[in-house]
Amino acid sequence: MGGMMSSPATGATFTVGSVEELLAQVPALKAPPASPAVAGARVLIIGGSIGGAAAAACLRAAGFQHVQVVERSSGLQPGAGIGMDEATVAVLKGLGVPLAEASASAPAGAVVLQRMRWCEERLVSGQAVLRQPLPYFAARYSQLQQGLMQRLPEESISFGRKALRVERLEQGEPGLRVHLDSGEPIDCDLCICADGPRSAFRSQLGLEGPGKELRFAGYTGWRGVVKEADLPEATRNNLRSAYPLYGNCLYFIMSECGRGHAVLYDLGDGLLNWLIYEIRPQGPVAEAGRTTSAASAADVKRLHKEAQAVWGEALGAVVEATPEPFWNDIYDIAEPLQTMAASDGPMAGFAAMLGDAAHPITPHMAKGSNLAVHDAFALAAAANKATTVSELLANYSAVRAEETRRCVLLSRHLGWLRNGQLQLGAEDKVADAKSFPQDEGTFLQLLAKAALPTRTLPVGGDFEALWRHVDAQLPTEQRGYFLQRDKDSGSSTLEPPAAAKRRSLEVTCLNHVSRETHDVARLARFYEEVLGFQRLPRPNFGFGGVWLQLPGPGAQALHIIEADLELRRPHVPEAGAPPPLTDSWLLSGLPERHIRRSHHIALTVPDIEVARSILQAHGLKFAEAPVPGKPITQLFVYDPDGNGVEIGNFDARS
Repeated sequence: MGGMMSSPATGATFTVGSVEELLAQVPALKAPPASPAVAGARVLIIGGSIGGAAAAACLRAAGFQHVQVVERSSGLQPGAGIGMDEATVAVLKGLGVPLAEASASAPAGAVVLQRMRWCEERLVSGQAVLRQPLPYFAARYSQLQQGLMQRLPEESISFGRKALRVERLEQGEPGLRVHLDSGEPIDCDLCICADGPRSAFRSQLGLEGPGKELRFAGYTGWRGVVKEADLPEATRNNLRSAYPLYGNCLYFIMSECGRGHAVLYDLGDGLLNWLIYEIRPQGPVAEAGRTTSAASAADVKRLHKEAQAVWGEALGAVVEATPEPFWNDIYDIAEPLQTMAASDGPMAGFAAMLGDAAHPITPHMAKGSNLAVHDAFALAAAANKATTVSELLANYSAVRAEETRRCVLLSRHLGWLRNGQLQLGAEDKVADAKSFPQDEGTFLQLLAKAALPTRTLPVGGDFEALWRHVDAQLPTEQRGYFLQRDKDSGSSTLEPPAAAKRRSLEVTCLNHVSRETHDVARLARFYEEVLGFQRLPRPNFGFGGVWLQLPGPGAQALHIIEADLELRRPHVPEAGAPPPLTDSWLLSGLPERHIRRSHHIALTVPDIEVARSILQAHGLKFAEAPVPGKPITQLFVYDPDGNGVEIGNFDARS
């Protein structure tokens, strides 16, 4: 996976920095001031979810004074976990929405963020297919909606008011009249419909027709949220061992038995979020007009019964321990809209769609709420040079329609790919491919079949500040397919650079040497009393050992480790003699993780993710484990003669 990792010099902060460090680097996107010719327009936004609230906040920040939001629900909705990309975070920063890392000192009302800076495509068996940087954060839907609403005057938001229809004002009067189910209609000069994927207004704006209806994706998602602290200790330990980047990674787990795929990530605030997509040729689960549904006891029993067999011991045990999982049918728009503004009929020049109302999308790029925020910012920015509302809407649609169309189609393609519903043909380079991609090359060839740019951040106009930020943080050759923008269509951009595939590790120093023993205390006394080594604090690894500091300059150490006798190859020792201590027996195929209980040297590297990618690019098998209580990851590998080598980011700050 060379070329898909962050660089030691600048990419490390991009991928493993704290939330505070990452937020400090993201530029604040502020829409330019609206033209006086349109800033006085009366704006009505139908829908007060993320898209509608963001549109109102962005328009007001640009100078619009008359902005109203009507929302049919009775108040803020709890929602679930969502992913927020760098563009959304940049817009929130520009609006002044408080953002913070989960801590006791997080300000009240802040949107609490959990970093998700990597994306990994992997198989249930644990084999990593592809890993790449991903500029994402996780957050709670309700906190984001509330943070946006707090940027608006309280009187500009009306809950419990359902918009029924929109019509042109009487002849000779510009603008629209929106009829509500709760009293007097509202007249406006500009109407933005952000009422969700089942929008009642696509047809009224003349944007609905054959192919523009909602399309059931052919599969349904199980969704679950569970407090990590509520999981059994063994389940938590297995999870962290099987998914070592958990807490900083969005995992896509592809089934190897034709059962769809799963998603796993840390939602922050101690919450774990998972999804499982099941292919359902029999159709959706929820009743007509809905996308979610409570699961029956029989369905939950089946889910639990199959969880570990289908999704592995670690994720399967999490699924079994999650209370009240529910169904979520997956939809998108059959044919993406070519324009997001009404261009014909009585609404032309006065109304447009925004967010899921304009481009319902499957969740495989985690883009739904993000696209809505991008739309909102672009709408406000389009007012800068507009001389009429009609020109504003035309500019907005020109900026967003192609971007949103690409995302809808690419997300659909990624769903098929991860579900194992795509196959390589005879013309492809990789032969004998199974229905699910087992390696990076196959995955990228299947991805290229979409023939679409694969970037996850918007381009053009005021969004260019984001790309200057990415350029400064992450070299182009290390970005992966989500962060390419210049030559990012077709397979040419999806191949990892050849020069990066076989480069060497950057080792900064020897960190420690390890000695394995049957008598930890006896060996420690020798090095302490005879050679003068000083004892160091040691984490609890679950087996005996002592850490000692070597005398003289430098930070090198000696790690004395209790031998793991149960894993020795069968032998017939002399009476009373312990089995021989040697590393070479491990080459016969015993679990790689046991290198940590044998003789080895340990080397310090500045970026553990880059080190991991380089080992994989060289085709080396290795094991990894976190150091308890420290932000350190250990990679364990053997040299050709069976000598153990440990590689770690030992300089990582706590």
